[in-house]
Parts: sequence; C-alpha cells; structure tokens
Amino acid sequence: MVINMEILRGIDFEIKNSAVSLGKFDGIHLGHRLLLNEVLRHKELIPSVFTFDISNSVSPGREQTVQGRFIYSENEKQTVLKSLGIKRAVIFPFNNETKSMEPEDFIEKILVERMDARFICVGMDFRFGKDRRGTAGMLKAFSSRFGYETKVFNKLSSEDGIISSTLIRKKIEDGDIKRVNELLGRTYFIEGTVVHGNALGRKLDMPTANIFPWEGKVLLPSGVYATTLVLGSRRLPAVTNIGRKPTVGSDRTVVETCILDFKEDIYGCDIIVEFHEFLRPEKKFPDIGQLKTQMERDKKHAAEMLKSHVL
Repeated sequence: MVINMEILRGIDFEIKNSAVSLGKFDGIHLGHRLLLNEVLRHKELIPSVFTFDISNSVSPGREQTVQGRFIYSENEKQTVLKSLGIKRAVIFPFNNETKSMEPEDFIEKILVERMDARFICVGMDFRFGKDRRGTAGMLKAFSSRFGYETKVFNKLSSEDGIISSTLIRKKIEDGDIKRVNELLGRTYFIEGTVVHGNALGRKLDMPTANIFPWEGKVLLPSGVYATTLVLGSRRLPAVTNIGRKPTVGSDRTVVETCILDFKEDIYGCDIIVEFHEFLRPEKKFPDIGQLKTQMERDKKHAAEMLKSHVL
C-alpha cells in the first residue's frame, strides 16, 4: 500500500525523531534498498531520506551524456520512496552555498538541529560538505557527541560488479531491460501526464496514451516493448513505443502506449508505464496500412509476453 510522504524542500525546515538515510538515490536500486530497509527497521522513529535537488541539473533540449543523466525524475523517485514506506523526504538544494558548508556544520546544523536525526544510515562512499571532506567515518565519529546512532554499509556486488546507478544507466542504454529490472529490484518505469498526440492511433482504432519523458531521464533504446500501464489502482497490459514515430514523425521523443482491450479516454491523467520485455526496434513503414498491421502483431506479441509477468 502506498502511503503519504511529507516532502521538505530547501534548508529552512525543522523536523523531529528521524531515522534517516542520506544519498542521491538515483534508481533506488538493490544497494539503496539495504539502507532504506535499515531505516524502516527503526519503528520508533520516522523513516526519512535526505537527498539532493536535481530539478535544475539538466537544461531542456540540451544533449547529455549517460553520466549526466538520471534513472528517475524527482517525481518518479518520490513514487518509489512512497511505495517502500518512507514517510519523509528532505530535498536539499545543491548549490554553491550548500556545497561550501563545512562538514562539521552540516552534521550539527542540518542533521542534528534541523532533522533531529536519531539514526543515520549511509553507504561507505558517501561524501558531503566543502570539498567533499565529510565522510561516513566522520558521521560515525560525531555520533557520541550528538547522540545519534550510525550504520555504514559496504557496496553491494552482483555478477556485473558493484551495483551502482552508473552501471544501471549503462544497462538501460544497452537495452538490457531484464537485468535493469533485476538490479533496480522493481520494474523500470516512466511517469507522466497523458497529452494529445496526432490522434493517429484513434483513427486506426488503436488509441494510445502519449507522455513526454523528462529531458534528464535515461531512456531505453527506441523500439516497442511489452509494458504495464498503471492508472490509479489499475494495472493494465499494454504495448509501448519509445521514439519519434518515424512513420508519421515527431520532433521529440514520445512514449506512446496502446492499452490492450481498453477504450477509455484518459487524456490529462497521470500514468506510469512499466517496461518488461523488448519486442522489436522502431521502424518506418511505407504507409499507414502496414503500420496498423504491425501494431496488431505487436499487441498479440505483447499479450503473449505478458503472460509470464505478474501485472
């Protein structure tokens, strides 16, 4: 069950009784889950995360390298945190002022005075404060002085090496959706609001739900996928194309989803599209008729593939 989560932005906040994990949490992958599960284990405290504001990290329309992009948008990250049971998220500004804060001041002024941290959980490579001089060891060293408990986790390994957001970004761009989902501990997804397209799907009697992914998000390769569309509490089998719709053309990347056996109007609704299996690459067809024939094949293929997935 998804719970409500309090979102606190900026540096002017004051909360109490926190069990907190600190980090970027891009992807909230299996390694991150170790930290979050430890926070959730402290039932007498309020499970919280402290992360950094990425909203201004990507300029719309500017090409980015894999290293400069993110697995989740801020909204998507909150969706996952809420689903895990986290009740508070502090989204801290990442600017020249906060980056120049002395590590000792960050511990005392932010974690102790503003967050009332009673338990702090981090990965061994966590860094904070001016020149990244703050370390997990420093958090532990200050624990007796300020009266909080600290736990530090080593990196989690897999057959691909250390589990990290960097590794998962590479797997996403390689299109290895099965491994991506394994490393994330859940299905890779794209969240957005359904917008009007060119209505071609409706003319073909295959209406689609179109969303535009956040510019900073790492996307799977262009192509057609077996998916689940989440609409409120409903989970609906679907087939989704990521790309620029080469047969009819689009000036930006669109995530276009056709829900199987579904006719409702969901324009303006917030949806989540979860990706399970790759079906085929994106392709330009000579005419609309051939496109419709292929879309019918895609729907049947997706329905077969989704039989092995719990929706």
